[in-house]
Amino acid sequence: MWRGILLTQELPIEGPAEAELNRLIEILKKNEVIVRYQEAEENTKDNRALEQLVETIKSKQKETAAFEHYAKPAAAAKTAAELAELNKQLKDSIAVQQYREALWDANELLENVISIIQRGVDDAIEKDEA
Repeated sequence: MWRGILLTQELPIEGPAEAELNRLIEILKKNEVIVRYQEAEENTKDNRALEQLVETIKSKQKETAAFEHYAKPAAAAKTAAELAELNKQLKDSIAVQQYREALWDANELLENVISIIQRGVDDAIEKDEA
């Protein structure tokens, strides 16, 4: 998965740098944080109740827009209130909370890795310029 994300764009990386990138990708794939994120992502994808809730939310969004378009404020307000409750249910879902937490952790890990790589590159550039 990470290789696909990182290398979907044609990156001009060859030789030792490409080998190191592939090694880093393999390490990240096995990292506990990334594995937990991938599991949480699969759990949300395969959750029929969440899927139905999302479909209901989409339907209510369309209803609200239609009521607003046809100047029916009472119906739009009622549907908007129903939509707010559905969104709260989605947000409060354990699967969604676990997914968001895992996504946050994975994001933080990747930002730290990028920061470390950037510092290494900056240091290497400074050495070359000196």
